[in-house]
Amino acid sequence: MAGPSSFHSSPTMGGELKEYEVKDLLVYVSKAANANRKNTILYASMYVHALKHTDIRVVHRSLFERKDCLGIYWGTGAISMSPTTPAEPLYIQFPDTETLNLWIVLLRSYGMPEVYGRSINPHEGGLYRMWRQVELTCVSGRNLGTSRSPDDLGYVDPDETLDMDVYCDLWINGILCGKTAVRKGVGSPDWQESFTFPDLPPFETLDIQVLREKKLLKPVLIGTVTIPLMNVRRGDLVEGCFPVMSPHHSIGLICGELKLKIRVVEEIILPSSAYSTVERALSSKNTLEWISELDTKLSIKNVSSDLVAFALAKNKIVDDIKHLANREVDGSEHWNTVLTKTLEIFMATEGAAFLEASVGRVLRRLCSDKVVIETDPGRSGKSSKQTEKSVELLVQCCQELWKSIYDAREKCPVAMRRLFCHIRTLIETRYDVAKYRYSDLPWQGVSAFLFLRFFTPAILRPHVYGFWLGMCEEPVQRSLTLIAKVMSSLANLNTTTNLSTREEFPRVKDFLTETLPMMVNYLSFVSTDPSEIPQSPQTTSAAGGRSRLRVHHGFYSKKASLPLLYRESIPELPQMLDLGRHLAILTSVVVRHTRLHLPARIGAPSEHEFDAFCQTCLQVEEMALMRVSKMAGRSRAGEQYTHTPQGFKRIVREPEAFRKLVYRPFTWYCGDWGNLPQALAPFAAPSPPLGVDRLRPLAEGSRSRAPFTNSGRDLSPILA
Repeated sequence: MAGPSSFHSSPTMGGELKEYEVKDLLVYVSKAANANRKNTILYASMYVHALKHTDIRVVHRSLFERKDCLGIYWGTGAISMSPTTPAEPLYIQFPDTETLNLWIVLLRSYGMPEVYGRSINPHEGGLYRMWRQVELTCVSGRNLGTSRSPDDLGYVDPDETLDMDVYCDLWINGILCGKTAVRKGVGSPDWQESFTFPDLPPFETLDIQVLREKKLLKPVLIGTVTIPLMNVRRGDLVEGCFPVMSPHHSIGLICGELKLKIRVVEEIILPSSAYSTVERALSSKNTLEWISELDTKLSIKNVSSDLVAFALAKNKIVDDIKHLANREVDGSEHWNTVLTKTLEIFMATEGAAFLEASVGRVLRRLCSDKVVIETDPGRSGKSSKQTEKSVELLVQCCQELWKSIYDAREKCPVAMRRLFCHIRTLIETRYDVAKYRYSDLPWQGVSAFLFLRFFTPAILRPHVYGFWLGMCEEPVQRSLTLIAKVMSSLANLNTTTNLSTREEFPRVKDFLTETLPMMVNYLSFVSTDPSEIPQSPQTTSAAGGRSRLRVHHGFYSKKASLPLLYRESIPELPQMLDLGRHLAILTSVVVRHTRLHLPARIGAPSEHEFDAFCQTCLQVEEMALMRVSKMAGRSRAGEQYTHTPQGFKRIVREPEAFRKLVYRPFTWYCGDWGNLPQALAPFAAPSPPLGVDRLRPLAEGSRSRAPFTNSGRDLSPILA
């Protein structure tokens, strides 16, 4: 997708991929999807060596309501556009996620990562690299469109609120990155939409524009929420109501409020050798057991995905989950355990394409057609004849959804099938199914994970899984709930369901009875190890296969020639894993929570083991601070290095701007320095670095930290 949506793009690498002298990426467009090369025109030519890694990133689905889009945000001289093309970012849509990921890593292998200190530490390719992400949840709006002065925030006349359709545009560093769905409401729309923007450049501002949509007219700007991202403390969840300021700055009026949740992540990532002790500690036992330990001892709940990513990178995720299953599959009804949490994350990571093939198309149709189903006469107040039509429509939707799920069974990932096979075998052995005639129990054990924790949540909340933009309207949501109830009954191998408080529906029961044998066959297929099934030869395009192999070969050849930190900045296919980033996030989160951890009791080996892990994380953070200090010493002379095709070239910039970039990630070190562990004590005594004010400690006994920033400004009133 380059330019108008009616065009189709064809990105092509200039030169041979097996050569290292690749310089240009040429993008052609045509008005027909099957047009030959003669009928295409050159849309853009990019000098790939001038692109930064932060210029090459995935576009959020909400921007174009399309998946698998790549955005290229060029710098000066990086892209040459055609004379008729406006100067704007380049967006390209790919046929699937696998192709998108392949092109991302290929382009980044020729681009410039944000690495610092190459001349100081040439052996590892630099001292450290940076990674940034913004997590934003737009919860709701309040009193939008009613202009008030800042002194009149307390009371709003209900008659002044306006009935209008509004949505929000999300701008990061002046670039449009996403948008919410259009919501109808009397000044108080409810969005409940979450956005994640990874791989960002150095932070500037987050601007949320609130716009009023009018039919046949250009949207009208109501106001803007401006948040300076450099002032938000890293890693902490900030929640509150933010004022929507009028676009007429001279007036200074507030046009309502937005309730937001924001988490800003900015991590310093060291070379892989710096995390060797952390890796050994995580590998000393089942990696997934650290999830419960960090939760119970440090109240850390947001690192499960990083630990799962570590297990994936070490190729031990299947064995670790099997070990948990051996211990936790006990037939009890308490399924909210480490096993279930881990499997949910693993299925979301490994089975994204499988989920799309199973339910994606049907869910999008139901949402776009605004299918309304109501089988409870008490809710609808309709006649029995109209209720029968709704039941018939419900059965038709369930049949369509079931057919899509059943037809996609062969796309179930091999790793998931092996795990389901282990769970089914474990239940059969533990409960002696043949002896006690628990014939349904093994299938129910498989469906409890696959349907109740994978398919059903996607049916109930398609916007969370990227199948629809924003929450569905209430009647459509009710329809999805009824469909989910029927599919859950089918997954439980049950022919009854509670669709209505008054009566059962024979048509639904007939559907469940007829589909039950197919469900057992489906569960048997996805819970059988693929090695036990004869594999049919896959039919793929020879030309397409050769093209993909050339891209793979070009990527791996180029990656092998890069310095260490440059290689590690490129994610690993196919899951796009960045092991260094996940370990950096884990260690920084542990350090932030360590001061709440009580010393271990004497004679408790597990506690001593956990303390040793925390101390290891603190040592890694100490190393990161030392490397930043070393880089700051070089920045005093105004020296910085950039990567060019001819090598590494020194450039001169203002040191003050560079110092702000270097020290910005450490603004969250604002706790009581006297209570920090000994590993960080050396960094509390000296004077603060140049350009950074000393961070004031908390009052004694306080468990929360005030959001102070580099400037020493207290943001509590703004971020409350």
